[in-house]
Order: sequence, then C-alpha cells, then structure tokens
Amino acid sequence: MSVPDDAQMFLEADTVTYNTDSSIVTASGGVRIDYGSYKLVARDVTYDQNTRRLVASGDVELQQPDGNKVYADSIDITDDFRDGFVKALRIETPDNTRFAAADAVRQDGSVTTFQQGVYTACEPCRENPERAPLWQVKARKIVWDQNEKEVRYYGAKFELFGTPIAYLPYFQSPDPTVKRKTGFLTPVFRSSSELGYGLRTPYFIDIADDKDVTLSGTYYTKQGFLAEAEYRQAFESGYFTLQAAGISQRDPDAFADDNIYNSTTGELITASPDFDNTERGMIGSRAQFALSERWTLGWDVLVQSDENFSATYEIPGYSDTVKTSEIYLTGLGDQSYFDLRGQKFQYQSVNPDASDTQPLVAPSLDYERIDQESVLGGELKLQMNVASLHREEGSVTPICATSLYLVDDMYEACRVPLDGYQYRPDLLRYNALEGDYTRASADLAWRDSYTLDSGLVLSPTASVRGDGYAADMRSDGFPNLGVQQGTLSIDDSGTRGMATAAMEARYPYLIETANASHVIEPIGQIIVRPDEQKIGLLPNEDAQTLVFNTANLFALDKFSGYDRIEGGSRANVGVKYAGSFDGGYTVNAVVGQSYHLGGVNSFAQTDLALVGYDSGLETDRSDYVGSISLGTPIGITLGTQARFDEETFDVRRTDVFGTYGSSYATATVTYTNIDAQPIYGSIEERSQITGSGTLKFADNWNAFGSLGYDIKNQSIVEKTFGIGYADECFSLLVSYQDTVNRYSQESDSSRLMFTIGLRTISDIGYSYDLGEDG
Repeated sequence: MSVPDDAQMFLEADTVTYNTDSSIVTASGGVRIDYGSYKLVARDVTYDQNTRRLVASGDVELQQPDGNKVYADSIDITDDFRDGFVKALRIETPDNTRFAAADAVRQDGSVTTFQQGVYTACEPCRENPERAPLWQVKARKIVWDQNEKEVRYYGAKFELFGTPIAYLPYFQSPDPTVKRKTGFLTPVFRSSSELGYGLRTPYFIDIADDKDVTLSGTYYTKQGFLAEAEYRQAFESGYFTLQAAGISQRDPDAFADDNIYNSTTGELITASPDFDNTERGMIGSRAQFALSERWTLGWDVLVQSDENFSATYEIPGYSDTVKTSEIYLTGLGDQSYFDLRGQKFQYQSVNPDASDTQPLVAPSLDYERIDQESVLGGELKLQMNVASLHREEGSVTPICATSLYLVDDMYEACRVPLDGYQYRPDLLRYNALEGDYTRASADLAWRDSYTLDSGLVLSPTASVRGDGYAADMRSDGFPNLGVQQGTLSIDDSGTRGMATAAMEARYPYLIETANASHVIEPIGQIIVRPDEQKIGLLPNEDAQTLVFNTANLFALDKFSGYDRIEGGSRANVGVKYAGSFDGGYTVNAVVGQSYHLGGVNSFAQTDLALVGYDSGLETDRSDYVGSISLGTPIGITLGTQARFDEETFDVRRTDVFGTYGSSYATATVTYTNIDAQPIYGSIEERSQITGSGTLKFADNWNAFGSLGYDIKNQSIVEKTFGIGYADECFSLLVSYQDTVNRYSQESDSSRLMFTIGLRTISDIGYSYDLGEDG
C-alpha cells in the first residue's frame, strides 16, 4: 500500500500554523488530509518535518487504499502512512470484519500488532453498541500480517454473547480477505458404535490460483487411521477433481451385527463388506468441461475396494446409498438434444449382494430432434435411444398369495398343506436378469393441430418405430422345497417394429360469468396400431413402473421406458375443466377412461417384470381415473387423484396432496393409498402419509422437518427435523435423521448432526451415528 512518488499531501483545516524554527505544522478544527489513496480526518494534527511523523488526535478516522477504515483516539504514523502507533483503535475491513485494541503498532506497512486485541465478523448492536457481539475472539496479542495473508492469535479466548466458551494458547486464521490459503482447516468430530470416536483434521494446500489439495486424517478409536486426499483444478472450460481414501481396519468384528447368521446353527451365511474387509479404500473423480457453447464432457466415477466403504466412512461426495458412476457427453442444439453416457449403478449397503444386481450400462444414448412446420406444416420429431448393459447377478421375486384369487387364471392359492408357502414357478417377477442386453430404438413421429371454424381442435399423429436387440441373459430362479425353480435363459437377437396412427379431438367450451370463467373441454382420442411384438420374450429393464392416472391418460404409449411398446388399438376419452374465480382461486380437474378396441392388450400380457397387471389397463374397459386441484391466493394448493374400479367403483389408488408457501413458511403433505396387488407381491393394501415443512419463526431462525408414516404397519419410516440460525457472522445447524427399514421395521440409520459456522474463522461440525441407540 505504498504511495506514488509524485503524490502530494493536501491538508484542509480551520486553523493551520507553521513554526519555522522547529519545522512543525499544526492544524486544528476539522482537519482533513489526502495523500495518494489515504484519507485522514481528525480534530488536531501535528506534523514534524524533521522526524517525518504525523500525530493526529480526537475522533481520528483513517481510510486506507485497501478499503480498511481505522478509528482511534490518537495515531502516530510516518508521513508515508506505512508505520505507526495507535491508541484505542478499531479497524473495519471491506469484508465487514472488525479488529479492536487498546494499543496497536504497525510495521513495514503491512504487519499490525494488537495488544489486548479483539476480532469479530459480527456487526455491533444498533440499539446498544456497547453490548458484546454474538461472537468474538479476545487475545493477549493479535498479529495481522497482510503480506502473508494471515492472522495469528496468542492466548485466545472464544466468547459467545460475551461469555468465554473456549481457550487456545495459539491459533491462526486466514486474513479476512483471503479465500484460499495453505493451512489447517477446522477439525470435524465424528463418532459411531462401529468406528468409535474420530477427529477429522483437514490440511489445505494452495498450489496455485487454479489448483489446490486437501489432505485429511481421521483417527478412529476403534478402527485406526483413515487417510484422505483430494486434488482440485480449475480450467477456463471446466474443472477436475481426484479424491482418494484408505484405511487398514483394526477391529472388523465391530461390524459383526450387520452379518447374516443361521438362526439355528449360528453359522455365518453372509458377511457384510464392513466385516469382511480389512484393507479398504476408494478412488473417485469428478470433471466437467465445456467443449464448446453446445457440447459438455464430464464424469463422476467411484472405484472402491468393496461395496460399502465410502458410505461407512462418510467420504465427502461419495457416501450416498445409491451412487451412480458415469461419464457423459451432452449436446444442446436449437432444436435437438444429445446425451451419451456410460453408467455403473452402485448400491452401498451392508448386503454385498445388493450391488451385484446393479447393472453396468455402456452406452446409454438419447437423441431428440424436433423440426417444426417441416412436413405438411406439422411438427416432425425424431427420438433415438440405445442401451447396452451387463449385470453380474439377477433378482427374482416369487409371487405368493395367502388367499384364493381367480382372475383370468392369473391368481391362485399358493398355500401348501403344511404351514408355510410354496411359490408358483410360472408366476415370478424377474426384477433383473444377469448377463448382457443391448437394444437400439428409433421413433419418428409427425403431429399437427387444426382448429375448425366450429371451435373443434383436431390433432392427427403418425409415427413409426423400430428396435434392434441382442440378449444373452438368464436367471437361476429361486430355491423352493429344495428344488431350483423359475430358471430362465434368453439368447436371442432380432428386430421389432410399431406403426401408430392417432387422432385427438378437443372441443373447448368457454363460459364467462360476472365473477368467474370456466373452460370445459371434452377430449376423445383414437389410436390405431398393430399388436406389440415379442411380449414376455425380451428383458424389461427400463419399463418396470406403471401408474395409470390422468397424467398419462392421453399418452400414446403409457409404458415408462423403451423395453415395452404399447400395442393394439385404443380409445382414450375424458373431460378437462379449468375454472378461474375472483379473488385468485383456480380449479383444475380431469376425469377419463381408456378402452381397448382391438388386437392384443399389452397390459394384459405377462412380461418378465409383470408390468401391466393391476395397472387398471389390463381389461378392455380401463379403470376410471380422475384428478382435481384447487389453487388459492393465500399460498395453499390442494389436490387429489384417484383410480376407481371400472365395475364396482372401488378405489384402487388414491393420492392426496396439499402445499403451502409463503415468505415465512412452506409445507407439503402427501397421502397415498394403494389397493392390494398380489401379482406384485403386495398381498394387502398399502398406505402412507408423508409431510415436510420449513418455518421461519424469528429473525434469522428457521426450523425444518419431515415425517413418513406407514399407516398399515403403524410405524414411522422416516423422520428428520432440525433447527438453524444464520446471520451475517454466525450460523448454527442442529439436525436429527432416522430412517426405518419398512420390511424389518427396524432402524436403518439414526444420526445427529451439529454444525457451527464462524464467518472468516471456521465451520465446526460434529456427526454422531446413534446406531441402535436411535
């Protein structure tokens, strides 16, 4: 912060006197001095030309070129403003931080030593400036080195609301203006019943402006030392990170409770990855690069020694239960989209078999292009999808009902004479097959819309689709009374196709009154196409979910993925209503039904995943579906949708939701009830209610929470709640989370997390795995 050589000092005051004998200039009354980028204001100033020192007193304010403002009772500095002594000073930085001290010395133009110093990033109370700030650090000596960009504290006490809470003989923190600096970061405390107590101590290394490294070590009292390292580098076009961690577990037996044992003999059946591995580690990397304005290349990859290491040791960025490792290339044009990925779905669990059922997908390609007014004035849309996957181990669910069901010979009793069950080998749900499967699909669709003079809106659609596939997949089935049943093998390649022609007609009626407007729109849709080919003969990997409701009532293909194609001719009919009322209230409603007109009903056929049964579409006349929502001007939205049996009008599925949003609170409540679906292995109806919300109950204070309740089992399946505080200098977050396995009704995980943030100093965190105590 040097002053230019040609800079001149300008002095302004009510009275200025000059003693020629002593070469002393004295100014008093509203003194103002400008020297380069320095500005000084005081009541009295004395300048000695011989010693080249300037002494100012009385409400002194010095503004420095770096934006810092110094307030003091008196100040004795050199005439270049580099060095000096200050009495009863206070410094305010542009970053809104503050230093104060009884005495301070400035040397070399950059090092300021505060005696009995105080530091805080909190603003003083406007109503009571003398009150202690929310937090502050008091120290016997504080050294602020602006060249080294660090602040050193000697004999430091941390105070909260003026009350000491911690003492450190020495510590240092970055200069308030520093965003990156080599040094230790704040430790994080961790604990769990399997790991013991741990203290994670990170060390940050600032290699250059575009790259850095964080080295971390955590010593766990039960498992030993965990080493971590993360390298980060930024480029003009993106970023790259490389992360690694490893440990040699000292006490794997601490994880024995996660093993599966024979209840009779006590023999170990399945060992958890935490128990079964001693030398454990991971390597992970993330990157994203903008190859151009339209193309992006990136990856997010995790490779680890076993299925659960990163989750067990909470490796930052890699501890999610479901982790997707992928490399991708995406492109976005004016009327097109391209997405190419290779993916490995990793399920981090104490069950080692869970990860083996997750596939490796390479590649997964999606391409879409839309040309408007290209053919006969209509829209032409091309969609392409390629998926190729490999899976090490399959998964099959045998279906067993506890009572007699006779519906088209699909349900029947599976009770054996003795207590227990046997499973129908011809009624299985193959959730996943092991082996290799590749499919390439292309769909070309044309659509347009015409509005007749009468108001009738006609929307014709024509499309063709072709698929090529190669499958080499199998399933070992399941053991039943000592016999392996339900084994399956698919070794086939070939093609299939589908042509579709559809016409949709809408006739909206507008009814306006003095206080409202109403739009009633009857809709009819006719779809003509041949039968779906190779139903049940090909794997079903991406079309295993099907929820029939008003959202897909008028969809040409109601399957969720490419592995199934809806076939057969069908009619979809319904009525939409939209109402707008004075005061800001709105109502939207839809009701309708689907009819199978000819050909083979795809939803009544057995595929390997049993998709379609109990969907409401498996009969010639589908179940009824309806939905209605209400919007209000006070931030409340209410809605419900349901599916009703086409013969008895019994409710097969109900979803009810309500939301509220305002500047101080948000809330969401959802209730779902699903009728029994024995074909999917759900013998009894299921119902659950979930709720979540946030509340700003005071300035800077927020509370949040969520709850999931399984009504049938009368148990809470998930609960999270917490409270947070944040202002300009301090943050606090306390949260508790507990999840329950809906099958065993036992706690999966229970964790308490506590984080305190002191702006410019550090964030202090504590995470405790409550385990069985939760």
